[in-house]
Amino acid sequence: MKIVAKPIDVIAVFSGRKKPIPYKFKFYDASEEKVEIAVSKIQCVEERKLAGIDTLIYTCQSEFFGIEKIYQLKYIIGQYRWELYKI
Repeated sequence: MKIVAKPIDVIAVFSGRKKPIPYKFKFYDASEEKVEIAVSKIQCVEERKLAGIDTLIYTCQSEFFGIEKIYQLKYIIGQYRWELYKI
């Protein structure tokens, strides 16, 4: 997978003190068109410290432009921010 680290808008489910669960997200592709992707499957969630920053890395699977792909979403805990991390 290639690191892209694009900021994204995410609809996620927060339940009590559990980790947030991404439902779908939006981002702008290379031609600056808005793309909306529904998260089909979450394969795993890892808690990591990247450059001293606490993050959650979600390995997910969805259909991108007609092709089923595996990708990673990153939730930066201290900044309450989501990124399309790797694709």
